[in-house]
Amino acid sequence: MIEGFLPLVLGADEIGWVRRDLLGRLRAWPGLFEISDREIRLQPAEVSALSAAFAQVARSLADAGAVRGWRGETYAVCAKEGGTPLFHLERAAMRFFGLTSSAAHLNGYVMEKNTPNIWIARRAATKAIDPGMLDTLVGGGVPSGEDAWRTLLRECAEEAAIPVALAEQARPAGILRVCREVPEGLHSEILYVYDLALPAGFKPHNVDGEVSEFLSLKPGPLVERIARGEMTVEAGLVAADFLQRRGFISP
Repeated sequence: MIEGFLPLVLGADEIGWVRRDLLGRLRAWPGLFEISDREIRLQPAEVSALSAAFAQVARSLADAGAVRGWRGETYAVCAKEGGTPLFHLERAAMRFFGLTSSAAHLNGYVMEKNTPNIWIARRAATKAIDPGMLDTLVGGGVPSGEDAWRTLLRECAEEAAIPVALAEQARPAGILRVCREVPEGLHSEILYVYDLALPAGFKPHNVDGEVSEFLSLKPGPLVERIARGEMTVEAGLVAADFLQRRGFISP
């Protein structure tokens, strides 16, 4: 159990968590949500039917101000990592229901005398989540119909103008998991981490308007930025993992 939250249950699986003070907003849909003192139960249904039902709920929650930063893009909701989608939901509503999303993150770096210069992006001030904070060079949520690798290649082009042939040299570096309370509810995310050694002289530039600037930092200054809370939680975790794997910080 997560204190202050009720599990969202479909069949035998706990697929999400809803904060208790938000439960009242769901009582308008008794045919979809069966709410008790112990759980919020969903009746099994076809993917299309559940997706349509949740789309209506998400739109109503957004109109009421309970869901912010509408993106017009859906995430697949699965009972287990890599499982078959149960339904698809507008990404802005994932936190309200505490549903687990996934994202691809890239540690992009240039080696200089056995020390990496790590490229970091600053999120644009217009971003709905964590505006102006530091992020990994490339990072993005995995939308419905994509996997982490395809998301990474697409985001490499859009966020940092990394050519496909270069982006394809990225190597998987592990999977991290975050679960934390946020004002909207609960943020639960699987992070697929990749490392990419960039050629000397490479300089990223943004294409999609989601990055305001790029910084190239050595390990020490990067650690300081993480410690000061300048990076998003997820990006800080990915960057710290990179530094730990390469021996610049201890476990």
